[in-house]
Amino acid sequence: MKCAIIGLGEFGRAAAIGLARAGAEVIAVDRTMQHVNVVKDEVSLAVQLDASQREALASHGLAEVDVLVAAIGDNFEAQVLAVVHARQLGIRRVVARAANPDHRRVLEAVGAHEVFDPEEEAARNLVQRLTISNIKNYFELADGFRLVEVRVPKSLVGKTLREIDLRRRHRLNLVALKRVEKREDGSETVVAFDPVPSPEVRLAEDNVLALAGSVVDLAAFMGWG
Repeated sequence: MKCAIIGLGEFGRAAAIGLARAGAEVIAVDRTMQHVNVVKDEVSLAVQLDASQREALASHGLAEVDVLVAAIGDNFEAQVLAVVHARQLGIRRVVARAANPDHRRVLEAVGAHEVFDPEEEAARNLVQRLTISNIKNYFELADGFRLVEVRVPKSLVGKTLREIDLRRRHRLNLVALKRVEKREDGSETVVAFDPVPSPEVRLAEDNVLALAGSVVDLAAFMGWG
């Protein structure tokens, strides 16, 4: 996946680095060279330009990305223009940051495919993390249903996927299996990813399960583990 992150404040910087470490090809953009320098060694390309200018946004391969994230937090006019230009360039998915409900309505009106509030998302993520133990990431599929990444419960380490029988016993679908390692700075990096794991695979402590199911079933599974 090829992504563009426009605006390298605290959120944009974290998004750019996180996506790059997850294996995405990331183009990171900011008007301030100081912000660009912070991420240049982490991403595929880091450039200084004004994304509110259509010609600038069309440069450096930005028009060919799969998804563009407009994360300009200190200039709403520039944020709106970045979304407008991205849509005009035909970028397939444009995601925009909104600071309040009024901003959300404007960004949706000018064509953003998805609008989010980082603080609201962080609060919801925290609720999920506190509700379901060992959760690492989660995505809302529908009301009451989630796709989550969770550490393998200790009681399942050493068991095969066939023995666990997630679908029949827990009404959960295994979407993928990851193996992660910790970096020196405490962050984690994915060292192996298996989208179709064999039923004979034995789970290890460093495995992360990507599971889809209802919140009730997910909570019951993690509580059982």
